[in-house]
Amino acid sequence: MIVVGAGLIGLTLGRELHQRGFRVLIFDRGEAGRDASWAGAGVLAGMLTSNPALRPLALAGAKLYPVWAADLERETYLSVGYRRSGTIIMGGEPQADWEPVDAQALEPEVRTPAGAQAWLLRDDHSVDNRAVVRALVASVRARGVELREHTPVEAIEVGASAAVVVAGGERTAATVVINAAGAWAGGIPAPFDIPVRPRKGQMLRLKTPLRLQRVVEAPGVYLVPREGGRILVGATVEDVGFNREVDLNVITELRQRAEALVPALVGAEMEECWSGLRPCAPDELPIIGPTSAAGYWVATAHYRDGILLAPLTAKIVTNALREGRLTQALDLKPFLPRRFERVG
Repeated sequence: MIVVGAGLIGLTLGRELHQRGFRVLIFDRGEAGRDASWAGAGVLAGMLTSNPALRPLALAGAKLYPVWAADLERETYLSVGYRRSGTIIMGGEPQADWEPVDAQALEPEVRTPAGAQAWLLRDDHSVDNRAVVRALVASVRARGVELREHTPVEAIEVGASAAVVVAGGERTAATVVINAAGAWAGGIPAPFDIPVRPRKGQMLRLKTPLRLQRVVEAPGVYLVPREGGRILVGATVEDVGFNREVDLNVITELRQRAEALVPALVGAEMEECWSGLRPCAPDELPIIGPTSAAGYWVATAHYRDGILLAPLTAKIVTNALREGRLTQALDLKPFLPRRFERVG
């Protein structure tokens, strides 16, 4: 098996395939896990998903995550920063299982916006996505999965008996090639067009004596606690192509929104600010499964849920390759690549 892309989707998929007995080679255009996977916040918000088509997949991904994270930690002896303290939402239209709460009773430093109701999503959780990347890289290397970094894939071809990846001046054949190249998935010449575009997100990280226990989300901003008194502040959604420039005016605005929500953050040290490119399909749903080109599969376009859906996507694809069919436990029709196939 060849996996194109070593983000969280590609790394998790490579690990799962290896666990199930497949020989795996992973290509990446840069350093493993250093694009959208590194830039995210690690919010595992299955209950916050509003798209009806995506919600069953998101909830299944959230249910799987604690067991998967614990298994990865046992294997690698590396913490992935998993937290199950829940998420506080300020305002918005409540969904099933949203519990009305007094936000300040749970997080004394938080100020609820005037007129807004606070809700607690007890079953939502978070993870340190950069720690997950480090653990996954350690896992695939220890298992003997071949990881070729800084090797951009130039083309994917499908022949009579095998799929072929052209990269680094070489042609490498496999029974199946899985395109998990994130925002870059659609730019690789291949026998099936993948309509993926980047959606930029900008974030910052503060260091403070304040200790938030929960993710806090309000209109225009969210806060994600990390170990060591660090808090992530995010995030924008921008259609600007592959422009990854950090706009300090945007960072300042995010910080001001965070300070309005938690005044104790005024004066906190800003350790880092950055941007990332989320892969997004036209319908904002993941693209998972086989294409009409034999031997060519896709696992991309997870948009804002890539960290949440990585373990589930890996299991769906691996089980399908082992059993010869996609699972019937979830309705995967909304996510199949063939929904974008041109007719006529």
